[in-house]
Amino acid sequence: MLTFVKPSRMKVSIILATYNRNDLLIQTLQGLVNMDTAGLDWEVVLVDNAGNNETARIAESFFALLPLKFIVEKAPGKNSALNSALGHASGDLYIFTDDDVIPDPAWAKSLVNAAGRWEAADLFGGRILPRLPEGTSAPMIDDPVFMRIAYVIADWDLPEGEHPAGKIWGPNMMVRRRVFDHGLRFNPMIGPAGNNYVMGSETEFLLRASDAGHKAVYAPSALVYHQIRPEQLTHSWICGRAFRVGRGLAYNDELTPVLKVKKWMLREIARLYARYMYSYVVGTETERLQHAIKFHKMRGHIYQCYKGRSQEVKTVT
Repeated sequence: MLTFVKPSRMKVSIILATYNRNDLLIQTLQGLVNMDTAGLDWEVVLVDNAGNNETARIAESFFALLPLKFIVEKAPGKNSALNSALGHASGDLYIFTDDDVIPDPAWAKSLVNAAGRWEAADLFGGRILPRLPEGTSAPMIDDPVFMRIAYVIADWDLPEGEHPAGKIWGPNMMVRRRVFDHGLRFNPMIGPAGNNYVMGSETEFLLRASDAGHKAVYAPSALVYHQIRPEQLTHSWICGRAFRVGRGLAYNDELTPVLKVKKWMLREIARLYARYMYSYVVGTETERLQHAIKFHKMRGHIYQCYKGRSQEVKTVT
């Protein structure tokens, strides 16, 4: 049984943005209904980033089941929606998740308990495990790092305690309000916005927060499940994901302050493309997929170097 030790006078705001994924959103909201919230002073702030009438109807259907605030933010991009939500959240602890996540019943209390145990820390996160469609299996990809990033799997073999902020991932992230009171906001130039975007928006935010001196704690007892959709198991989706991963890795590379396309990148992408094409002649389906991932990651990296790094949003006045 979970022992719940609520930090004194701590209110919790669970924040999520959604964009035309109503079937998944219903499951996420139902997961919040099913949580153990006894003794928890909490609210849910749901931001519709599409202005979808059906999304509004779904939100209304949960008003009697959840302490729900529903707002619409049409400025494009998930990070714009999250920044908008900050103005409506009243909690001391902000828990962030996604509209394709199902929380473990003890999820919110586990994070709140961690905040009570680690009073000097401001950034918290836990495990994210995949939930595949029934009767399916994950693609055979011999690249565990890409698999974790592509399917947002965070299951580190680490005890609860202070760890680098990079161990916290967006669908299972809690931030003390004081971090935002100090002026930090999500960067609206990156993150989900259409089909072609820079991945790693929460990572970019957490790295800035960490650089500002905010400590991070990984709490493995806090668990959510990421719903994997059938289309996310296809070759085309994986290639698109690899491209966006490449963009995100380039954007968030702290060792490269100025992004620039270099000759070695062009030589490397030519080599990877040749290997990718050759795999269609002699390779297996698994080998073709693995070469495709390497090629599209480099393609995304080069694309982002060509685009450059947009001005980071550090404060909002």
